[in-house]
Amino acid sequence: MPTAQSQQVLDPAPPPPRPALERVVRALAAASLAGAVVGLVVGGVGGRLAMGLLARLNPEDAGRITDDGFRIGQLTASGTLNLLGAAVQAGLTGALLYLALRRLALGAPAVRVASLTLGGAVVVGAFLVHPQGRDFRILGPDWLPVLLFVALPAVFVPLLALLAERWLAPGSWFATARLRYVAPLLLVWVLAGLLLPLLGLAVVVGLVHQRLAPTLSTGARAAVAWSARVLLVALGLWALWGLVGAVRAVT
Repeated sequence: MPTAQSQQVLDPAPPPPRPALERVVRALAAASLAGAVVGLVVGGVGGRLAMGLLARLNPEDAGRITDDGFRIGQLTASGTLNLLGAAVQAGLTGALLYLALRRLALGAPAVRVASLTLGGAVVVGAFLVHPQGRDFRILGPDWLPVLLFVALPAVFVPLLALLAERWLAPGSWFATARLRYVAPLLLVWVLAGLLLPLLGLAVVVGLVHQRLAPTLSTGARAAVAWSARVLLVALGLWALWGLVGAVRAVT
């Protein structure tokens, strides 16, 4: 018959919970690096390919300046670096949004990713597509710039979800490695430039959530979550209305 001492060896006590700041840092490091990588691929490489396609289809507009300050049909080192920098900034911002919204989506994992993808494509598309933009006035066919500007976030979100969820998993390197190896990865935010304060805001919000959430009852947490969902649906419908109007105006 096992003694009390042997039973303790067989069933060791669970490790103490990590400090709130450490949990926040690990989650932010995983999501931020995932956002930077996916942003670089989708926004940087994908954006360059999209710009190249539009330039090839519109040779008469070569040399004109786009809304983002790039010259159509001209591949320069400075332009490429600016594009890659903007792509990383967008990826980091998208990573913070994904980290904040991933628990609010409902359904099976595939359904949650699909809903976030649809919402992201609509909201970002409504922000980027506007009738006054020269990208939509001079580049043809009319529907192609719209399609490309909506497709980029639609590709970004599922790829971010795939990579971020792997790195946010309890058994991932980001969750098990020593904190002194994980925390420096937040230096990727140096590439965010003027958006760097968003990292500080994310840390504060994460700490507040870590400390406040356990004090709320189940009903209170559900009420907060559903209130956030309602606001997000309203934002999505408003963005969809604006996107449809913009598409009609430019096509």
